[in-house]
Amino acid sequence: MIRELEYDVINKIAAGEVVQRPSSVVKELIENSLDSGADSIEVTIIDAGKSLIQVNDNGSGMNLSDIKLCYKKHTTSKIFHSEDLLKLSTKGFRGEALSSIGSVSKMKISSSNNKKGVRNVIRVENGVKVNQYEESGLKGTLISVQNLFYNVPARRKFLKSENVELRHIIEEFIRLSISHFDISFSIKHNGKHVYSLNPSNLKERVNRIFGKSIDNKIVKIFEETPIAKINGFIYKPEYLNKSRKYQYLFVNKRFVKSSYLNHSITKSYYGLTAEENQPSYFIFLDVPENSIDVNVHPTKTEVKFEDEKSIYAIIRSSVRHSLGKFNIMPNIDFSNNVNLSNLSLNKKIKPPSVDFDKDFNPFLVINKEKNTDSYISHEFKSDINIFDDSKNDQSIFSHFNLSDRFVITKTRSDLVIIDMKRARYRVFYERFLKEISNNNNFSQKLMFPIRLDYNKSELRILSSVKDQLTHLGFSFSVFNINKLELDGVHPSFDHDLIDLLFEELLENQILNYKKTSSSLNDYLSKLMAKSKSLLKKTKSSKLEQEELINQLFACAESSLCPDKKKIFHTIDLDYLKKIFK
Repeated sequence: MIRELEYDVINKIAAGEVVQRPSSVVKELIENSLDSGADSIEVTIIDAGKSLIQVNDNGSGMNLSDIKLCYKKHTTSKIFHSEDLLKLSTKGFRGEALSSIGSVSKMKISSSNNKKGVRNVIRVENGVKVNQYEESGLKGTLISVQNLFYNVPARRKFLKSENVELRHIIEEFIRLSISHFDISFSIKHNGKHVYSLNPSNLKERVNRIFGKSIDNKIVKIFEETPIAKINGFIYKPEYLNKSRKYQYLFVNKRFVKSSYLNHSITKSYYGLTAEENQPSYFIFLDVPENSIDVNVHPTKTEVKFEDEKSIYAIIRSSVRHSLGKFNIMPNIDFSNNVNLSNLSLNKKIKPPSVDFDKDFNPFLVINKEKNTDSYISHEFKSDINIFDDSKNDQSIFSHFNLSDRFVITKTRSDLVIIDMKRARYRVFYERFLKEISNNNNFSQKLMFPIRLDYNKSELRILSSVKDQLTHLGFSFSVFNINKLELDGVHPSFDHDLIDLLFEELLENQILNYKKTSSSLNDYLSKLMAKSKSLLKKTKSSKLEQEELINQLFACAESSLCPDKKKIFHTIDLDYLKKIFK
């Protein structure tokens, strides 16, 4: 019953951990180029990596015998003994990357370690060498990966849309180019340059990638201790929001994910911003190589620290110190030259007059409720009012709120329990879906335009829904491949959180809508209807609850929210009688 797996099957299982999607290939190949000492790396992508991923560098290169070994399992030039795992200075060390990539693609490796102008080339398919020859070329290495997952159709089938996969590739490219700002990087997709980055310092590299407007939002952080050295930039509190965008933590120039260390940065902002806001940062942590273990996961984005608690304390203290050092916290400035010449000491100052109602009685209960502005005061009005009967009879209590989540009301024969959150979702969804097709919608003009910072691939994704957003009432003063600026917004959204709406559109893979929705308009309406940036009240008045319920029952589908979940539950009289038998 027990037998050894075939070599081909073993490779494909291993490839599933290392090569999860095209961006994994880009990451592994660029890291190999960095380990080779290259100072210029060129990445070429076709069809978001499904057709071609090519990385060309001017590193140390390989001779023919090295090329014949490099694509095989557990072959590497980066470690020799188990002790080397305790002092890793290279990005790769497992000897799995090229083997895994070669087993699920058609791969070409062209390399030279001299200046003779001739490169040795081998071609690998399904993990096996199929051809070997020579070609002209300079010192360095070029690796070309074609038809990724051609022999694993199930994996290829589950790849996302081209825009989604390209976004993941660009994100990996950004992580590596930020941490190695002194190296030249370029990336092209379908023949068009996405980024072309010359060697620079960290701040200039960040500005080149994310736009110059980020320069006013960040402050420098620097701290040096015997345990660790910290360098980089953190966002000012006033520019934080609920999005987790721009969270870049590097340990010895290696991008890592650590919820524990992210928590230390979040705590540093305590009292300076809303608790739900997430920090944004570009932090480089340099620690002794023998004090960390990166051999935790094949993706190498997890790191174990020898003294994690001390690192936590150092980061928290450093961020807090930088926020104070650069006067991020509001303070009172006594240096202003205030003109007091208009004040006369000889002029008699009269006490302020106080007007009050002498007949006011605090114990007199007035059964009067003012109609405050509703969060959906500008929504469509319905002639349906399920409370008409109860208003004629003042002895009947029409509806009441339970835990600020449910509204309990009644019809002539049933008791109705309504989930207000889902009811709002349904009302907003149908409203947005209707307004997308309108030619003219109300837009609230802004006194100061909102500048949104996104990289080029993200702006390409947002441009695909520009027409729908314009129909909804969003007005763009600038919208191109380099810049996005809003001068008018839909009145249902919070101006301070408008950037969060666009973040949600990107994070929810707006261009991958076909798997869950019948149309782009339908999917966009769903995302916006449950966006965290909508103007919502935690508590609403009785009149607002009544208006919401009337609008719910005026919807085309009032029983289910767009996610097919029940909005209300009815309890009939017969059921109540059974309970109290």
